[in-house]
Amino acid sequence: MNTTIENKKNVLSAVSSIILMVAAGLLLNRTLTVFYHTTPALTVISLSLLSVFLYVAGAYLMGRYANRKRLYRFRGGTNDGVIFALLLIAFGILLLGFNTGHLPSEWKSFLLSWPMLLLVIGLLNVCRCNLVFGIIVAAIGKFFLFPRAAGIYPDDRIYEQFTSTYWPVLIIIFGVLIFLSVIMTPRRFLCRHYKGNRKDSFTENTGNIGNQDGKINYQQTFSGTEQVILDPIFKGGNIETTFGGIDLDLRRTSLAEGDTFLNIKTTFGGVVIKVPDSWEIEIHSNAFAGGVNDSRVKNNDRDKSRKLVIIAKCTFGGVEIK
Repeated sequence: MNTTIENKKNVLSAVSSIILMVAAGLLLNRTLTVFYHTTPALTVISLSLLSVFLYVAGAYLMGRYANRKRLYRFRGGTNDGVIFALLLIAFGILLLGFNTGHLPSEWKSFLLSWPMLLLVIGLLNVCRCNLVFGIIVAAIGKFFLFPRAAGIYPDDRIYEQFTSTYWPVLIIIFGVLIFLSVIMTPRRFLCRHYKGNRKDSFTENTGNIGNQDGKINYQQTFSGTEQVILDPIFKGGNIETTFGGIDLDLRRTSLAEGDTFLNIKTTFGGVVIKVPDSWEIEIHSNAFAGGVNDSRVKNNDRDKSRKLVIIAKCTFGGVEIK
C-alpha cells in the first residue's frame, strides 16, 4: 500500500515538473513574440520572470523525482546533475531561438546574462527552502536585470520607477527575514529525555568532551575533524562549528530503541554525517543561508522503532546526511 502511494506521488511529481517546464516555455514564447509589442513594459518583464521561475521549479521537481527513483547516480546522491542538465537545455533552446530570429534579439542580453544566473540560483534555493539566502541572491540578480530591461524599453521610465522603490522594499524585506530568523529558533524542538526532564540542548554547554560512551560533544572553531563512532550504541549529543567542519561517521554503530537526539549548530561551517541507509531520520531545521540535505539512497525497509532526530540551526552553513 505504501509503495503504491509512493509511486503515485513520484508520477505526480514527474508530470507536474513536465507541465511546469512546458508551460514556462509556452509563456515565454508568447510573451516575447506577442505581448512584447502590445503589452506594457512591466507586465512583459513580470511575465518573462514568471516563466523563468516556472521552469526552475519544474527542473527542481524533476531533479527530486530522478533522485527518488535513482534514475542517475551522482556522488552524494544529489539532484544537482539533473537540474543543471535541464537548465543547460533551456539555455541552448533560448540561444537557438535568438540566433534563428524566432525570439527578438533585444531580449538576449536580458535572458542570457549573469544577473539572470544569479536569479536562477536564488530561485533554486527558494525551492529548496533556503529562503533567506535564495531571496537575497534572487533580489540581487533582479536588481541588475532592470538596467538591461531599460535597454529594451529606452523610451520608458521603467528603470527610474524601479530603483526609486526597490532599495526601500528590499531593506524592509531583509529586516523582516532577519527578524524571523532570530525568533524562529529550534527552541520549540525541546528534547524530552527518558527520565522525563526537558531541556533545550542549544543552551547547554558542557565543553568539548568529544565522545563519552557513545554520546558526543564536539566544538570546532576555525578547524575541522573526522570522527568515526565505534561504540555499540550511539546516544546522540551536540555538534557546534564556527568557521569549521566535522565529518561524523556513524556507519559502525547502531541506535537504541526510541528517539536519539543529535543537536547541530553551524555558523559558516559544515557538518557531514554518514549513516546506514536503514536508519530512520527525522530533521528539524532552522536555517539562515544554509540547510540540511539528506542525500541517502531511498530505502523502504528502514527500522521505524529506532529514530535519529536531528535538530539543526544553520547560519551560512549546512548539514549533509550521506
